[in-house]
Amino acid sequence: MISIGDRLDAKYLVKGRLGSGGFGEVFLAEDEAIPGRYVALKALSGPPAAAEDNLIWEMLALSQFNHPGVVSFHHHFSHANQRVLVMEYCAGGSLADRLNATGAMGENEVVRWAAVLCDTLAAVHGKGIVHHDIKPANVLLSRDGAIKLGDFGVANRNTGTRMYLPPEMLLGPAPAKTDPRVDVYALGLTLVEMLTGEHPFELLAPEEALAARMAHQTVPGSLPRWVQEVLLRATHPTPELRFQSMAEFGEAIASQRVPFVLNGNHIEAHALAEKSERHLARKQWKLAEKLANQALVLSPDCTAALLAAGRCQLLIRRTQSARQFFSRALDVNPRIHVQKELGWLQLEEGHLPIAISLLSEHLDRHGADFEACNLLLKCFYLSARYDVAEGLARQVMAHRPLNPCFENNRFICRQLAGECSAVDLKDASVGARGNPFLAYNLAVATETPRSWAQTGTPALLDKLVFQEFRFDVAGKANPMSIRVPGGAKKETSAPLVSIGAWAKNNIALDDASVSRRHALIANFPNDVWLYDLGSTRGTRVDDNVVAGRAFLDGVHRVAVGRIEIEVGARADLLV
Repeated sequence: MISIGDRLDAKYLVKGRLGSGGFGEVFLAEDEAIPGRYVALKALSGPPAAAEDNLIWEMLALSQFNHPGVVSFHHHFSHANQRVLVMEYCAGGSLADRLNATGAMGENEVVRWAAVLCDTLAAVHGKGIVHHDIKPANVLLSRDGAIKLGDFGVANRNTGTRMYLPPEMLLGPAPAKTDPRVDVYALGLTLVEMLTGEHPFELLAPEEALAARMAHQTVPGSLPRWVQEVLLRATHPTPELRFQSMAEFGEAIASQRVPFVLNGNHIEAHALAEKSERHLARKQWKLAEKLANQALVLSPDCTAALLAAGRCQLLIRRTQSARQFFSRALDVNPRIHVQKELGWLQLEEGHLPIAISLLSEHLDRHGADFEACNLLLKCFYLSARYDVAEGLARQVMAHRPLNPCFENNRFICRQLAGECSAVDLKDASVGARGNPFLAYNLAVATETPRSWAQTGTPALLDKLVFQEFRFDVAGKANPMSIRVPGGAKKETSAPLVSIGAWAKNNIALDDASVSRRHALIANFPNDVWLYDLGSTRGTRVDDNVVAGRAFLDGVHRVAVGRIEIEVGARADLLV
């Protein structure tokens, strides 16, 4: 469409072709109105709509700048139904031309270029514009050697040249379009290329290059130590661990070191979060929650404290509060790995397919996390995929985990699948000697008469109890107390306390509204839970209907059918 010798807009005489790209071509032209003045003309070759859009966007972006480090935009005109941009001509060519001609550059010269580019990009970012395509081909030189930044066609577009994109642009979800750390990463790679004469991913296949990005294999050890430190920070695969701005990047280059400022509140908050996690492991919920909240007062954006607070809420089944903490943590650091916690949350809320996906992703990375294995097993159990759940339990048991929950949960899956043999019953009777959950479920499965219906309700599933990973059946006993109708108080340290109309229950209640096996209390130190066993008239804790199970902490009024009892999670709470 445009040829050498053409006269465009009545004054631009086309002298030569400077380059081309997906958008079209760039031509050198002499401005005949001002003899000796040369300009660059950028025109589409299509014009496809997307390329036209990029050209207009570049024109809008460039028109905002009057900065010595940005290629100047003069004006635009139309030629043969094409939009043509008139821009400053950089007679010195591009950085890519320089590297192709001479190879690696000296350290001092690279530092000078880097300082100019950091300053320029800081100004660009200050306008709310992120370049998104920093690379040697887009770094230009004027006739007098001034360094210029050009080609703003994909600014704020969340795209760019793949070899210079940071991991978050390739893995998704895409970062904010104005996140300056995208340009920080690309400039870091560009400086590596200037110092070594080659791009670190140039000879790698796309999947190998992505693996190198994630392994942080971008900076050769042959470079001076301070250079390595600065460029390793600039090209960190986690955006939160990069320089957060071009100003920070420029300061590090100027001082020849990575600045490090200690945040006393953040350090103290992190220490409190670690203490919270330790108390959580001991099931000291209230103290763990208190410490996490103290940490968040000191540093509201401390991800360790947000995660600790979320786990506190999740472990006592306050799912809405847990979700808020995890969401805040992801807002602060979108790259944190919380698939397990989010999968657990989805499980508690009954969104089983989502929970299975998240937990499976977590186990791809942390295959020996047996707690996560049991959560995934529970997902299959609750979705009636008993064969899959049983197979998972069998696989885990082959690795001899210390936790006996897998033996119990495999047994109940085989029962529900109708595959429990005499050998299975014999094995279960042996395991039941050391596991109250297995002893209880074995009794339910083999009882005569049954508390469940072969067909109809209540079903066997309603009366069986899935064993959570958290229940340490080998731990210390938990003395608790229950006040029954008439005022009598019963104390027990039994790990499982059954409640129902049958006399063989630990707490027998003679009333027509009470089912034979109505409810069950899992009774462990700082970990007391009430289960409703598919009862006809339901179970309530402090007037709230128990859907599945409810956490007991302190003294609670428990309605079993029409009968009300009082439960103290510790023996000393009922007087």
